[in-house]
Amino acid sequence: MKRILIIEDEQDIVDITTFILEDEGYEVCSFTDFVGYENTVNNCRADLVLLDLNLHGHHGKDICKYIKGQDHLKKTVVVLMSANNDIKTVKEEAGADAYICKPFDLTDFIQVIKTQIN
Repeated sequence: MKRILIIEDEQDIVDITTFILEDEGYEVCSFTDFVGYENTVNNCRADLVLLDLNLHGHHGKDICKYIKGQDHLKKTVVVLMSANNDIKTVKEEAGADAYICKPFDLTDFIQVIKTQIN
């Protein structure tokens, strides 16, 4: 079973995306507290990280760069998720694999995840 790590500071979005992804057959772990995110990212062993761009006290771009900069994590798929109009540019700057615009269409959301993880 593929594992997805959700890094998001809005609990409602965590709940919704977790429900959707578990319904699609993925194992999901998530966190909303970003102190020591490195330990969580290192220990989760996710196949894909669904990463909000604008987090309280952190920027998803920096977390993405951290993931892609670690030898043991650099092949982990990172999908940025944001309402930011420049998400495509940020994706390229951060080295993310894909992005999802908020608010997202359910079909598009699932398709991006499946394309990246399968």
